[in-house]
Amino acid sequence: MRYQPRLKNGELVKLSWSLVLFRWTNPGMWPLDDNPTERDCYLDRALVVSGFLTICVQVQGGFHYLLDNLQDLDNFFAAVSPALLQTELIIRFVHMAMHKGLLKKLLQYFYAEIYVPEESDKRSFSRIKRQLLGPQLITVFYMATLLNYFYEFGMNIMAGRREMLFKQAYFFDHRKLPIYTVLISINFWASLLIVTMVFVDLNMLGEVLMHLNVCYRQLGKDLRSAAAHLLESKDKQNIAKNYRRELIKVLTRNIDLNHFAKEIEKQFTFRLFITFSFSAIILCLLLFKSYKNPAQNMIFIFWFIAKFIEQLSFGYLGSILYQTTNELDLMYFCGDWEQIIYCSQNVAENVKLMKLIVLSIELNSKPFSLTGLKTQRCERKGFATRKSQQQ
Repeated sequence: MRYQPRLKNGELVKLSWSLVLFRWTNPGMWPLDDNPTERDCYLDRALVVSGFLTICVQVQGGFHYLLDNLQDLDNFFAAVSPALLQTELIIRFVHMAMHKGLLKKLLQYFYAEIYVPEESDKRSFSRIKRQLLGPQLITVFYMATLLNYFYEFGMNIMAGRREMLFKQAYFFDHRKLPIYTVLISINFWASLLIVTMVFVDLNMLGEVLMHLNVCYRQLGKDLRSAAAHLLESKDKQNIAKNYRRELIKVLTRNIDLNHFAKEIEKQFTFRLFITFSFSAIILCLLLFKSYKNPAQNMIFIFWFIAKFIEQLSFGYLGSILYQTTNELDLMYFCGDWEQIIYCSQNVAENVKLMKLIVLSIELNSKPFSLTGLKTQRCERKGFATRKSQQQ
């Protein structure tokens, strides 16, 4: 029923554990397979609607609790962070549900054309795994935060208190056993939906960007390899023509990668804007709660660490791709074309080659920068500058 990513040869892709967790706990947000039945479509819509209503129930309960505790700042600040996060996730939930078709097309192209399997390039695959340790660590911290909520719930039950998983209040007495059973079940399901929705964008985006980064770097390797092979040949009359043919192949691949990068931004830019906007407020609230009483607020400490590392990871991953695309024009300029022209005896082909080199440099004069609605950039400028100086 659910879409299973495959490589170009039809082989199933082994997804990272964080994406597998999202796919199984939040099925309504994962695209359907290529030929879904009518029953599958109805079930998918039911999952999306029920998930949306479940989070709405949490938001309603959270804001009702806030209104009841306007005079109690400790309880108010304990409830405002979850309420803001749930509000953020409703917006992201709706956007993701509306763009599942585009996400599927993006993933299909990614796994067929961009994804670097371990068997084809073990070195690059290992580097990607190291680069994605940050998002996976964040996933662990978010799950630890959820486990702390579960632990607090267990303590309340053992003490005979029928409290909700999050700070919530309702217009009726929710402590009656039948009503409490239904509401706490909704709480548990909503908590899984919320946590998986929180970390999925970073994990998915990180994997896509890092594999795309490898493909961009491969362009330079291909160009230098073609130049070295042609310089060893004895065909001085056609060496410029043959190099230009190889350059066109590399440039065509470059344009395809640029187009894919734009599709990535189109898919994630709105959700990134929402994430960054809410994170600025949530981080301040979490820091306040963590500082005020650390021993009694372990939930907020874990949550603050996860949220803080999440923002750093967005900048780190965005900076890596920014730095690579910022060096593409230099890659073409240093592609050994001057040696090709020096060895070539065909003046007309030399002129065509130089014009194509100029065009290649102009097309890559602007690096790719992932943004949230063109206002917030996933980039750490200091990191990018240091990397440039090291290289």
